Amino acid sequence: MKNIQTSILKILAIAGLVLFSQNARAERALESLHKADSLFIKKQYTQSFEIYQELRTNGFHSPAMLLKMAFIQEGLGHVSLSLYYLNLYYLASGDEQALNKMDEVAAKNRLEGYAHSNTTHLLFNLNKYRFHFSLVLLSLAILLLALQYRFITKKSSSVSPAIYAMLVLLLLAGHVNFSLEQPAAIISNSNTYLMTGPSAGASVVTQINEGHKLKVTDKKDVWLKVEWLDQVAYVKETQVLPIEL
Repeated sequence: MKNIQTSILKILAIAGLVLFSQNARAERALESLHKADSLFIKKQYTQSFEIYQELRTNGFHSPAMLLKMAFIQEGLGHVSLSLYYLNLYYLASGDEQALNKMDEVAAKNRLEGYAHSNTTHLLFNLNKYRFHFSLVLLSLAILLLALQYRFITKKSSSVSPAIYAMLVLLLLAGHVNFSLEQPAAIISNSNTYLMTGPSAGASVVTQINEGHKLKVTDKKDVWLKVEWLDQVAYVKETQVLPIEL
């Protein structure tokens, strides 16, 4: 009994330490964010960006912070970084104006990979509200199974609810396990080579400059398999900025 009590106390103590540590980290992050925002308001953009970047490296971000980072990079003339942070801002916020801004900047700088449509925003929302859609589908499947059970208890021969429940569960499995949005990355260096295969000895498909956006379809070692103007190509992962939060 004493051993059980001691174990419980240890678990509670560890849980308390973890919570205290997380709260302390959150407070430090908020303090740093407040300092960076103050510097941004004072137009000390370089200093504020350094703090924002450190916060993101440590796993903290907010839509407002990412938008400010995009603004700062645009002001510095860093088109690829500005587009990168705009993409991250869109992932965090779902703001359609960010898509319009990216289209505008990409068109002005003749950059590929930024074509967007209503389907783009629809797929984004389906992924953003993945958990909610999963709950709806699960609830529907349970309702159908309950209806089937009622038919069985009444000795009805109908099996339609069970069939529909199976279809809904299959849809749920696909929704949970597969992302509707394709991973993407932005070229971060000028004179980047796209290759025909995942090897430095492969043939060169083309040479492109920073800022272009590529769809990522696979990865092999340090190489990313990408789509470029309807062509399959490979690029080293060190040459791109992956668009992910």
